[in-house]
Amino acid sequence: MPKSYVAFKWTVYALATLLLFAVQSLVLNHIRVFNVTPFLYPVLPAVAAMYEGPRRGPLFALVLGTVCDLLLYGPFDGFFTIAFVITALLASKIAENLLSPGFFSGLFISLGALLLTSGLRVFIQILTGGPHVRLMAWTALTESLLTLPAALLVLPLYRAIHKSCAVDY
Repeated sequence: MPKSYVAFKWTVYALATLLLFAVQSLVLNHIRVFNVTPFLYPVLPAVAAMYEGPRRGPLFALVLGTVCDLLLYGPFDGFFTIAFVITALLASKIAENLLSPGFFSGLFISLGALLLTSGLRVFIQILTGGPHVRLMAWTALTESLLTLPAALLVLPLYRAIHKSCAVDY
């Protein structure tokens, strides 16, 4: 595979991801249901890994997690990097072995990514002896269900990139 092809493909993914970051910041952050906002970021590495596989997907997740760790507040430094790489590994294995990449498998993988990231936050709260575990669990579930419709933006966009940049070499 030529290096120019790889550079082009991941540049297009990066631009699409920047667009989705803008959607999160300009639109989704202003939606509130039960005082919870959608959180689109965990869906991005999961869907990319579903299409790109177990080698390229986790690498994308590593970069995206590092960016999110620099921009967002997490339970600890490096949380998003770890959570997104785990999410990408699981998503790529599910897409490779259990479900073929497509719309419904993308929704399933997106929901799994949201629940995994939220569940890790709740698990860390339990480990640190936080007093509001039930509230965090409720928030995690609400956030996951609220974000799932926003995943409908990610699925066709990343699929189009994957399809249009797929070249047989």
